[in-house]
Amino acid sequence: MKGKVTDFKENLPLIQCICNKGMRDRHWEQMSKIVEFSIKPDNDTTLRKMIDLNLEPYLEKFELISEAATKEYGLEKAMAKMVEEWTDMEFIILPYRETGTYILSSVDDVQNILDDQIVKTQTMRGSPFIKPFENEIKDWEEKLITLQEIIDEWLKVQATWLYLEPIFSSPDIMHKCPRKEGGSTLSTRIGEIS
Repeated sequence: MKGKVTDFKENLPLIQCICNKGMRDRHWEQMSKIVEFSIKPDNDTTLRKMIDLNLEPYLEKFELISEAATKEYGLEKAMAKMVEEWTDMEFIILPYRETGTYILSSVDDVQNILDDQIVKTQTMRGSPFIKPFENEIKDWEEKLITLQEIIDEWLKVQATWLYLEPIFSSPDIMHKCPRKEGGSTLSTRIGEIS
């Protein structure tokens, strides 16, 4: 029994490489190219079959590929987690007084997530292991930046509207402003613009 345990221990580095959950087809292809035959696992592959292929001489190269697979897998999981954070995200809009208009409210959480994810994507883009996901992470970063710009502009317009609405809603100003048929307030005029 002791001999079997010793034999198994000798194979642990290889087992760690081939059982890495970050391994993808591209990694198996790289390993197969090194040994010059396919070692990509299929339904009939067992640990014993892999060990019997005598892959130990290639272990150092396999470890580099496995390490890259692990780091790529970490980036892949981080990307999926960022996308998942937006699944149930809702923007809160509240009615503003008796104007019939709604305003965007409580955007601090959204802003925090945006800021955090923009920094994460920029950091991820600097990783040497991002190559398989480079286009995906660039697209994600563009979406985040666009969303941040939209929210910033929205809040600027909203702040201006909140400042002007009471002024233009006052009876004195409403009396002096020309009206369309049926009358209109600043709220309805802004609604017509958008």
